[in-house]
Amino acid sequence: MSGSLMNLLSLCFKPFGRTSDNSNSEAAGSCGSGGEGKDGLLWFRDLGKYRGGEFSMAVIQANQVLEDQSQIESGNFGTFVGVYDGHGGPEAARYVCDHLFNHFRG
Repeated sequence: MSGSLMNLLSLCFKPFGRTSDNSNSEAAGSCGSGGEGKDGLLWFRDLGKYRGGEFSMAVIQANQVLEDQSQIESGNFGTFVGVYDGHGGPEAARYVCDHLFNHFRG
């Protein structure tokens, strides 16, 4: 994947990535010009840029451990947005997030 796409994806996974960083001192990201922040169980990115325009997003967690996962894959032929419910546990949602898009791309 290209570097800019990886930067975009890292922003999407920042609040619930593989590391367990629960600090409240999130710094502004390097992609786009929008603000980013975390306040308790709320994480947001005001405005980010990708190849086809701009996006914003927010995550409001019900629990300290976020079970849901999401991803954005953007390319020349379109944009894939995945939101995976973690009712089967965070591992199930992470597995789908890591593997589903690759099967479509396959």
